[in-house]
Amino acid sequence: MSNETVSKAESVSREASESTPSASPTQGRRVLFLDDDIRRAEVFLALRPEAVWVETAQACIDRLAEPWDEVHLDHDLGGERYVDVNRDDCGMEVVRWLCARPRPHLAGARFFIHSHHLAAASLMVQCLLRADYAAEFRPFGFDMVDLLAFEEMADLKPSRAEPAAPRGWIARWRRRLAGWLPRRRPEP
Repeated sequence: MSNETVSKAESVSREASESTPSASPTQGRRVLFLDDDIRRAEVFLALRPEAVWVETAQACIDRLAEPWDEVHLDHDLGGERYVDVNRDDCGMEVVRWLCARPRPHLAGARFFIHSHHLAAASLMVQCLLRADYAAEFRPFGFDMVDLLAFEEMADLKPSRAEPAAPRGWIARWRRRLAGWLPRRRPEP
């Protein structure tokens, strides 16, 4: 991690903590955030200034020796996308470490998988759940509650207005085909 990256993230974290009210519901919670993207780290640290940010799977595993309330994991690290889940430099390596043996100090932790690599994120959540950890998929930048709020979808349905008349080559082909098809007889 470069000094510039660290100082930028620390300044974001410091600015966010100065603007955060002292009675924040997350204050005092131990939050670990694994991600290699400084932009996501800036956004997350602005919302959760108490979080500890790590950029590699090994750094995350080292910090998981401590108790945490929340652990936010990305899968694809090192600036790469859609990496193989069998590699040891991805978020799945952290999950393998967690599931290898019981970690009683993390039994109450909640794990949030925020990777956009759907297949890997799903596997990470499934493995954590099988190992009796509380885990869920929350892709970074999406509010799943809003995304899955079907009752609001009724407002988005198109109106039953007449479709626009076809133009151009579609209209010409439609007229030509209409000449070849048998005509409809009006109903009595």
